[in-house]
Amino acid sequence: MSRVRIPRGATRVVVACSGGTDSLALLALCTAAGHEVIAVHVDHGLRPGSEREFALVRYAAERLGASAVGVSVAVAPGPGLEARARTARLAALEEQRARLDGEVVLLAHTSDDQAETVLLNLLRGAATAGLAGIPPERDRLAHPILALTRSDTAEICARLKLEPVRDPMNDDVAFRRVWLRREVIPLLESGTGGDLREVLARQADVLHEESALLDERADEALMAAGWTPGAASLACAALAEERIGIARRMVRRWLGPPPPSLAEVDAVLAVAKGERAAAALPGGLRVERSHGRLHQVRREEGVSRPFTVPVPGFAAAHGWQLDTWIERAAPVAWPDGRYTCVLDADEVGDRAVVRVAMGGERFVPLGLEGSKSIRSALAEAGIPRGARATHPVVATTAGIPLWIVGYRVGANARVTSHTRRYLWMRIASSGQERP
Repeated sequence: MSRVRIPRGATRVVVACSGGTDSLALLALCTAAGHEVIAVHVDHGLRPGSEREFALVRYAAERLGASAVGVSVAVAPGPGLEARARTARLAALEEQRARLDGEVVLLAHTSDDQAETVLLNLLRGAATAGLAGIPPERDRLAHPILALTRSDTAEICARLKLEPVRDPMNDDVAFRRVWLRREVIPLLESGTGGDLREVLARQADVLHEESALLDERADEALMAAGWTPGAASLACAALAEERIGIARRMVRRWLGPPPPSLAEVDAVLAVAKGERAAAALPGGLRVERSHGRLHQVRREEGVSRPFTVPVPGFAAAHGWQLDTWIERAAPVAWPDGRYTCVLDADEVGDRAVVRVAMGGERFVPLGLEGSKSIRSALAEAGIPRGARATHPVVATTAGIPLWIVGYRVGANARVTSHTRRYLWMRIASSGQERP
């Protein structure tokens, strides 16, 4: 189908597959196009029997010539359920993409989803980026069927005799997206006599291009200020030198997803100007100013007590989650060692410990001569003073520091010419602890 846009050059792809009409159609289109496809089903555990839907996904994948993987995430009930479920789902999909050596995660959003997203963002008072809706591609995520409608995907499933899962949440107008789908969009279309999806999709395309230009300009300003993606600090002077529109975009790019509201962005700018001491943002994030720089601090995510991680394996506690896996071949591209690193698996053993730095503790950084205070390494990495006492350090079970998270690895378990098993570690802060 000419309207399907799978990223050029991608051969091994991960398809997020709930078992619904849209994701089954995407799965079929990808396999028909000759890609090596892995269907990943994420069970949020939000309704009884949802775990059985993976059996349907696996059956459909095998029939279409793809493989299938099922994973579970924990999403506690409460306000903003849809957004929190989406955050947990995307984190799980990215984790599986990396584990399965996929090149990109494909999501099955259609033009109907695009229209709903634009309207949702309009109701929230979003700026250009929000009104641009769902981007065709972002980082390692892509939306290949944004040009198709739900009617198109239903026809594909019918022709292939695929039986989609029916999610009862899609009928519950208590969810704002469902309310728009079931009540608001049909009413608007009846009043205008036109296809609202086409109008909103065209608007989203135009605004996406304009938003991309603003992002480029904001990124240039950030890089000129010495900022690198993922860095938790930013020079206040960099924001003061820009016009308000670019400064706001710079703050959004610095904070990263989920997109902050205009009020939250302006609160951060007020901190940068010295008009307020700090700004509290959703998810436990707090922005503080120190020595002419802004710092992102997650107060509740400090490591209060050590926890053990199997190697290979996964563990989460105190708002941090650590993934470890072993590969036999050396990395094609080496990580920078700040939040993802590679060590010699045989030097680490079958377990690692996540803990905080001891008083006055030192380690030998890879690539540097002599030892260094862990606390000074954290300061050099831009970790705010108030967060250093609870910032994670990964160590052996014997207590030897392996990795100062946010800085670099130690020399004791470094990869050498004799390394035969390469231990990958990826750590991330998270409000969700997986089961």
